[in-house]
Amino acid sequence: MADEKKGITVKIDASLHAEIREFIESNGMTMADFVSQALYNELHPKIQPQEVKNMGPTRTMAFQMPEDMFQRLKDYLHRHGITQKEFVLGLVEAEIKRDEELINAQNAAKLDEAAEDEELDDEESEDEDEELDDEESEDEDDELDNEESEDEDEELDDEESEDEDEELDDEESEDEDLSEEQDEDFSMAM
Repeated sequence: MADEKKGITVKIDASLHAEIREFIESNGMTMADFVSQALYNELHPKIQPQEVKNMGPTRTMAFQMPEDMFQRLKDYLHRHGITQKEFVLGLVEAEIKRDEELINAQNAAKLDEAAEDEELDDEESEDEDEELDDEESEDEDDELDNEESEDEDEELDDEESEDEDEELDDEESEDEDLSEEQDEDFSMAM
């Protein structure tokens, strides 16, 4: 049923009619196209009028634009029933909101990237800890080997000491035997 057409007949001021005629001719439109677009835009505005209530401290923003653009803006504002202030504030608010969403998305991406980097650092740290544990284990093994080696050295020293003691005992025993033989020889000689 969207293809079915219905007619609308309205009476408007002659000055407004002349302005509309000029607009549609400069934009290559038909009156039907213009009225359809105007009615659609009125029913479905691109920028929602915002109530401006006690905005607190305010600042003035002023700028210049070409005359034809200004006339088109006036037509647009008239069709949508909004003021210049509401229109500009709506545009500014929409753009700031879009920019903030973009910045938030970028920050979220940076946080995700930082979290991934942290996970990689943690994994590397764990690998380094394992390497250190392996090195500590090797150091402990070396210490145990050194202790065993020291124990063996002490045992060898003890054995050598015992051997030396035995040799000394044997030498002393031989010296005593020689001393006794000399005593006997001396007493026989007397």
